[in-house]
Amino acid sequence: DEEGGDDESDNEVGDVNDLEHRYGTDENDMSSEDEFLETAAEKRLRLAKSYISKVKASTEMDADEYDAAQIDRDLIAERLTSDARERSGKWSRRIADQFAYPVDESSMARVLKNGHLLPVTCVAISPNGQFVYSGSKDGSLIKWQRETGRKLKVFKGQKKKNPAPNHNLGHCDHILSIAISSDNKYVATGGRDRRIHIWSVDEDRHLIAFHQHKDAVTGVVFRRGINHLYSCSADRMVKMWNVDELAYMDTLFGHQDIILSIDALQREQAVTTGSRDKTLRLWKIADEAQLVFRGGSTTDQNRITKALSEGKQDAIEAAAEVRAIIEQNPSTALHAEEYRDLLRSLAAENTEFCEESVDVVAMIDEETYVTGGDSGALCLWSVQKKKPVFIHHVAHGVQPTTASTDTVSTPAVETDGDSSPAIRLPTRSRWITALAAVPFTDLFFSASSDGLVRMWRMRPGKVPGFDLVNAIPVAGFVNGLAVRELSPEGSLSVRKDIVLAVAV
Repeated sequence: DEEGGDDESDNEVGDVNDLEHRYGTDENDMSSEDEFLETAAEKRLRLAKSYISKVKASTEMDADEYDAAQIDRDLIAERLTSDARERSGKWSRRIADQFAYPVDESSMARVLKNGHLLPVTCVAISPNGQFVYSGSKDGSLIKWQRETGRKLKVFKGQKKKNPAPNHNLGHCDHILSIAISSDNKYVATGGRDRRIHIWSVDEDRHLIAFHQHKDAVTGVVFRRGINHLYSCSADRMVKMWNVDELAYMDTLFGHQDIILSIDALQREQAVTTGSRDKTLRLWKIADEAQLVFRGGSTTDQNRITKALSEGKQDAIEAAAEVRAIIEQNPSTALHAEEYRDLLRSLAAENTEFCEESVDVVAMIDEETYVTGGDSGALCLWSVQKKKPVFIHHVAHGVQPTTASTDTVSTPAVETDGDSSPAIRLPTRSRWITALAAVPFTDLFFSASSDGLVRMWRMRPGKVPGFDLVNAIPVAGFVNGLAVRELSPEGSLSVRKDIVLAVAV
């Protein structure tokens, strides 16, 4: 009897152990019932192990050439740290120095042409990097294969005299903005016809048209990680849409003039520029609040002199970094010297530029933004201050100050000389027409009409600011920029490629 009792006791203990160690099995063998019985702590542990194993698999290197174990540990730690900082909403990754090499027109990867009948106004790159979408003044939307440059689909613009049902199939006026959802499912376009059109990426078909805006739709942007769309318009309103449900959500008011640009990242917030109301507004949607930042910066003799002295001091403090960039790309040093010469000449002439319109904005991270306007100044903003924390004056230079009398109706000041008559025009800065940033990194781009897309690097340390890293020659007037950071296929590595698209 005693032996029989021991056997029964052993069987009971075995059953309990089986229950307690159920989650020690392979995650792939877990059933839905097992997941249901799993505690919150056990689930967190399982997901953490799974995530680390994926990161480790994506960062494997050749053991014959490197100390694979040490490199794996370093890369995994780097990736986990980067992800944690990105979730905190602050930029952390420094990638700009990788692009301090000489760039010329011959190195441009591909030119997408012979598609639109009128100038291209906006461009967007899909998150997976496979497609490029472009919009034009002819009302057409074109889907391109990025790697081959081949046209995959053309959504033609509709005639203005068509009845309303045909208008719902596409734009009947200029397309002004494009955005692609982070899951590669939807494309949103906004146009001068006051409509927002939603298109399916996979099926290449039109889904719905939103008509709620009362004036031209100047900007659209998707929130990262969720298919919520934010749109801004010349009617001074910001509207929110649930694209999964193809439904309108809410309207935000506050700007006193046309809203020209909008941007958003992963938080439930958006930032907009109000053109001639000279404000930058951060909309905290969950809190039903908005923060107002006052623009209208002035470029005058005192500020130019200060910029020259600060630039000299910054160069001394960052001498090692500056030398490294110059060694890789001497043209950067040339552009920097030309910029200092320009500032000296403007200071000698006592030239003054006043920012009358804040036109474009790009988010560096959830708390840092950069704007551009008609004064040609690039302004860096922090959510903690109402004024710019750093200003880079006349970032893209000034317009030519002389012209032939054949092109100007009323001469200002005639010039001496035996050559053909010429006049001197007022000194005017080139306004910033487009901005694009690689989120949560130190890299962003700006463009104007000077034939260069300029690449900027955020300064390290606690002192805010940015410096020129490179300049990409692009002929023409730039209407839009789009940049996308792409990981190598099947990899979760921190090191990624950058793809830049320019609408000219």
